[in-house]
Amino acid sequence: MKVGLVSLGCSKNQVDSEMILGLFKKFNIDITNDVEEADIIVVNTCGFIESAKKEAIDTILEMADYKVYGICKALIVTGCLAKRYKKQIIKTMPEVDLCIGVDEYDNIGQILSEFLNQNILNQHLDFNDRVISTNFPLAYIRISDGCDNRCSYCAIPLIRGNHKSRKIEDIVFEVTNLAKQGIKEFCLIAQDTSKYGLDIYGNLKLKELISKITKIEGVKWVRILYMYLFETTDVLIEEIANNPKVCKYFDIPIQHISNKMLKDMNRHDTKGLIYERVNKIREMVPDAILRTTVITGFPGETEEDFKELEKGIKDLKFDRLGAFAYSREEDTKSYNMENQIPENIKEERLKRVFEIQKDISLEHNQKRIGKKYEVIVEDVSEDDNYFVCRSMSEAPDVDGRIYVKIDEESSNKIIIGDFANVEIISCNEYDLFARLL
Repeated sequence: MKVGLVSLGCSKNQVDSEMILGLFKKFNIDITNDVEEADIIVVNTCGFIESAKKEAIDTILEMADYKVYGICKALIVTGCLAKRYKKQIIKTMPEVDLCIGVDEYDNIGQILSEFLNQNILNQHLDFNDRVISTNFPLAYIRISDGCDNRCSYCAIPLIRGNHKSRKIEDIVFEVTNLAKQGIKEFCLIAQDTSKYGLDIYGNLKLKELISKITKIEGVKWVRILYMYLFETTDVLIEEIANNPKVCKYFDIPIQHISNKMLKDMNRHDTKGLIYERVNKIREMVPDAILRTTVITGFPGETEEDFKELEKGIKDLKFDRLGAFAYSREEDTKSYNMENQIPENIKEERLKRVFEIQKDISLEHNQKRIGKKYEVIVEDVSEDDNYFVCRSMSEAPDVDGRIYVKIDEESSNKIIIGDFANVEIISCNEYDLFARLL
């Protein structure tokens, strides 16, 4: 038998997918990247916002076709959508043979054992039995799960529960094993990485964790994703600034600038704190790359609130900015708030944000022309004309890329999955183009 898995949503979900595949290996079931060859298809879903839910449902129905026209005998749905809407999935989608939410992952080994009619006991999801699914020497390391911040628009605590850190020694053990397998870049992920350790050690431990990880032989780059500004201390910033293996990359979602909106969102930041911490990071880490995300059209957002957000984006000039139109999620506090914003206004404001950021991004990229970087070679472009690369300044999946023209010289010297040295020669709003050194 073979199993194929479709992983949707964020990198945290991808780690779950890799552990689920590791569990199937323990059941002696082969893994295939081609769902047409799969006897069992798993769809690991996201259920965070409306667009993610729609993608998950569409994917489940697409995979169900393989039960009719292919060799698939079982369709399994896992993940966040399976947690939020398990009853609805079972009731309305008879194509699904098994539905396992994230709240059932502690017992997933027993559930699968019974479903597969295999007498294999005491099997469970294990970070150290993951099947790494990235096609270059990168691994995502989930240092904690869940969230305590309770933003009024966010369904994550309903899905993942309270913030739960992993022990430092367990994470170090996982990274050590992966480094021995040739993984060189490690992205530390969580719903709130900056709060790491507070629940089990009584104080913030992210600085200590990255210090220990970067001492492991074979670790080349460590990148920290999704930090909250109010928890990003000077001590942590100093560690990032001075540790040569840590990417000078700050992923700090602010969601808004208006104090009124931040209060209604139940964010712990204020406009003043956002300006102060962003300026502090740039002061302490002159070559820092700052990425953020913002939400347009939150309930009650006036044109004045939005103009305040626009001004903040122009003032702070984030290197990277993602933006989302507010998604009204049931069971969240904002779902029943008055003054819900019409969809057309949400989308119009979203376009205005992207127009502003496009010019800022181009300005930042133009400043990088002539600079030299060590890059990791990820892949070849779809048109086969370029090697697709990233430096410490580009996070996987979310940022632009550095493209190196494929010619006789580069094709002889560049190896996919390895590192190379390049010089930036041109750019557009989001991507950079380089020559091989």
